[in-house]
Amino acid sequence: MQFGCHDHILVYAKDKAIWRPDPLPRTDAMDQRYKNPDNDPRGFWKPADFTISLTGGQRGAQFARTGESSNIYEIITPSGRKLLPAKGRCWGASPQRFAELVKDNRIWFGKDGVNVPALKKFLTEVQNKNVAKTIWFRSDVSDNQDAKREVTAFNSDDIFATPKPERLLHRILELASRPGDLVLDSFAGSGTTGAVAHKMGRRWIMVELGDHCHTHIIPRLKKVIDGEDKGGITEAVGWKGGGGFRYFRIAPSLLEKDKYGQWIISKEYNAAMLSEALCKLEGFIYAPSDAIYWQQGRSTERDFLYATTQTLGVEQLDALSDEVGPERSLLVLCSAFRGQVDRWQNLTVKKIPKAILARCEWGHDDYSLKVENLPKVLDPPRKMRQLTMDIDGDDV
Repeated sequence: MQFGCHDHILVYAKDKAIWRPDPLPRTDAMDQRYKNPDNDPRGFWKPADFTISLTGGQRGAQFARTGESSNIYEIITPSGRKLLPAKGRCWGASPQRFAELVKDNRIWFGKDGVNVPALKKFLTEVQNKNVAKTIWFRSDVSDNQDAKREVTAFNSDDIFATPKPERLLHRILELASRPGDLVLDSFAGSGTTGAVAHKMGRRWIMVELGDHCHTHIIPRLKKVIDGEDKGGITEAVGWKGGGGFRYFRIAPSLLEKDKYGQWIISKEYNAAMLSEALCKLEGFIYAPSDAIYWQQGRSTERDFLYATTQTLGVEQLDALSDEVGPERSLLVLCSAFRGQVDRWQNLTVKKIPKAILARCEWGHDDYSLKVENLPKVLDPPRKMRQLTMDIDGDDV
């Protein structure tokens, strides 16, 4: 006795009532089932069953009531053989329509004209798509053994324990995405999702908390970009290399609680790191000025951000407002302040913990990160390091 092994794929949709997977393209194996044994000028075709069930639907209900069906009639083959449909079934067309099909050479009785009639389905008349089945065989989407061979190509010393084959991810992305779409993998592992999405012309985001980012993902993506990854779906999709990616390392948590249970800025942050972090959270570009201390970030040419852990009094804010002037505006983020916020027309003053606590996601270990397009960083400090790959795969 043989026992098979299989895996399950769980599919989630925001609204499963309206989501529909895209059809799959037709395969060469599907087209090879079409032949042309009678040299029909319309080209290749394959025989299809010319009977339909009488046990279901409106046709079945009518047959159950009357015991009669207009599609039950005798067919005489070219060889003279007389045929009736099998019990519980009827012919797929009325006698009149059947005669039209015979005249149009769309009914096949076999080479010698003795077979049960079959309907000729022409390759030129079928749609160039294929509805995915619920069971995917190894021959279609590969298996774990192939997946391990794929990851060996870029890290033979530390083979990832549970990789997914590229053909499996290719099938999934064909059904659920289109070129240019954004694909998210919150548990990147060996980077198969990103590699396949890249080869298929999708944009991608991968998240990984372990060391796999450096031991597996980055080496793999470098080979994909350089065109050195010859395995997986490379040949099937005609991948030649190209593209690039940016690598971000999550900073430590911006906030922490002191011994009294109050939220404070983490001691791991210096002034530059704090300003950069707050710029990202507030949607500003981190661009500190060498000449003006309060210009640490900007959203426009006249709108700036200033962050400080000090407590600002009325006199300090009055002086700051005078420096900013009526033609510019400034978002001030501080530990605390005194005075009414509407006192300064060109200043928006916020207390740092209240301003960011609801949106600060750093320090979590449950993959609940908010994925957003963050402003690009100018001269990032080491704690917020960014690695960019150009089309040749070089670090820039």
